[in-house]
Amino acid sequence: MTNLDTFSGDESDEKYEERALFRAIADEMVAWYDGDSSGHDLDHAWRVFRLGTRLADSEGADVEVVGAAALTHDIHRTVSTDDEYVHPEETLPDVRAVLDATEFPTGKVPAVCHCVAVHDEYEYRGIERPAETIEAEILRDADNLDAIGAVGVARNFAYGGVHGTPLWDPDGGYSGIEHYYDKLQHLPDEMNTEAARALAEERHAFTEDFVERFEEEWYGER
Repeated sequence: MTNLDTFSGDESDEKYEERALFRAIADEMVAWYDGDSSGHDLDHAWRVFRLGTRLADSEGADVEVVGAAALTHDIHRTVSTDDEYVHPEETLPDVRAVLDATEFPTGKVPAVCHCVAVHDEYEYRGIERPAETIEAEILRDADNLDAIGAVGVARNFAYGGVHGTPLWDPDGGYSGIEHYYDKLQHLPDEMNTEAARALAEERHAFTEDFVERFEEEWYGER
């Protein structure tokens, strides 16, 4: 059974973040994430890292695999465009190259690649490639958690601003608010681990309250 007390997070995220191995991977990722303002930058990767390594501790998963996957999972975002979505699986050679440039254990590279390859699949959209390991489930949980709550709200509008998406279109056009209804409100149901589900419930409540208030303020009702 997951011990939720271990997910209160005091020192575990800091000790892992300071490990030379993870710092080396992050250094390799700077060039990939540099200049991003869509919410898929190195700061996002580190947040997913912190959530992921804490979940890995609570679930008894491989912290090295989860941590490396968290730092490299969004290479596909850096090469996708408004006209063409690049699937994470297509960037696995780049993930391997990043890890090969560090002292990451060679035997664990396939496990990291699996995490990255399947992290952007969703049950509510019909999963094409299921997560086959606890580490892959944890990466999904950590990445999805960073899309809801206060930071998730900010990231949603940052992404929309970069891609020319309006805050809201009450007439039904795609917008930041519509993205909540299309995707973000479904994410709590996507969580795999007990600790992530508990965090998602609280973060989702904040996001839900924000959207409700946003729509009220839009019409001057509050």
